[in-house]
Amino acid sequence: MSAKEQRKIFTQPLFIIFALLTAIGLVCWFLQLTKGLQLTHLNNYNTWGLYIIGFMIFTGIAAGSLIIASSAYLFPAMAEYKPYTRIAAFVGAIGSVVAAGLFIIVDIGNPERAWHIITSANIASPMFWDTVILGTYVILGIFYTRQLMAVHAGQKEEKSLKAISIVSFIAGLSVMVTSFVFALQVARPLWNNPAEPVSFLAAALVVALALLLIIFAILNKSGYIDISLEKLNKLGKLAAVFLFFELFVVLGETAIGLYAGTGEEAEIIHWLVTGEGAPFFWIELIAILAGLVLLLSRKSGALILGSAAAILAVFMIKYNLLQAQLLNPLITYAGPPGYGGGEGVYLPSFIEIGVAVGIISLGGLLVMIGLDKLSLGIKSGLNMSGLERGIKSKQA
Repeated sequence: MSAKEQRKIFTQPLFIIFALLTAIGLVCWFLQLTKGLQLTHLNNYNTWGLYIIGFMIFTGIAAGSLIIASSAYLFPAMAEYKPYTRIAAFVGAIGSVVAAGLFIIVDIGNPERAWHIITSANIASPMFWDTVILGTYVILGIFYTRQLMAVHAGQKEEKSLKAISIVSFIAGLSVMVTSFVFALQVARPLWNNPAEPVSFLAAALVVALALLLIIFAILNKSGYIDISLEKLNKLGKLAAVFLFFELFVVLGETAIGLYAGTGEEAEIIHWLVTGEGAPFFWIELIAILAGLVLLLSRKSGALILGSAAAILAVFMIKYNLLQAQLLNPLITYAGPPGYGGGEGVYLPSFIEIGVAVGIISLGGLLVMIGLDKLSLGIKSGLNMSGLERGIKSKQA
């Protein structure tokens, strides 16, 4: 392949868009570093916002991708997805973990002190557990992707994947540990819920399945992989099952809070359902229902829209999980309005949005480079320049 063909990926419109958005994200982060977190809409109460939501979602994608990739070698019903496991493992190990880690870095006011997480580690802290899990996902994901590539190239036998698939599956399930940062806070009644770990696992599978469905559909259209609509439909149905579980959790918590009428959690639920947080709650509910309907469709376009709705639904679930609790603390600060909690709603600033978009775009760049250089598709000789030719030939 000529150097000109090798460089084609860097001239593709999507790559250029991702690169520009990444640059904008870097500028926004520089402003945040030099001016301080005052450029965000975080405050003494709403200490966690868009960055932590991004961390939860991309950690979920990483975990869910490992579960999906390993399931193809552990469960006969998922064996038909073996040709696509390299893409799933790479998306989880590189694009998603990098994005999740960066969301934590930008959330830290002084990121140059991030190394204290290791040197001053508190092994009893759920935050330390999250750090260990992210590190494990990186190492395991890269190794697993390499093993899958070796099997695809005929360098190893498929049975050699059994052990690493089991380890990857268990590692994916450990995403439930990320919920402990919330679920173990007794003073946060909305978070201190035994359903949170399972909800985090279900949400991880929803976003991973939804994102992979979108990626597979696009790559299939371009000719990078060959996947039938039936297989895409199956992924959509799996995503719908876990999304339905999330709907069950949301409606269950809402019904309990509204029925009680009074109490610590009831006040939060009322704020969310009928108070200032109501618009966000109803967006969440509509996104869940739209996702369920579209994911059960048998049309490719509807599946893609359903996947996007499912990702939005999980985003709103995490968004409301944070703001509903943080803006309604049990004990407020003394002082004038603004210190008492429950003042308004949380809306991320333009700086926060710019940084978040930049991080997501960087993840997209890494995935595009990986697809181009590592030949992760069924047609292993086809790189991203081949994708461009495939798109043009289909259009012709």
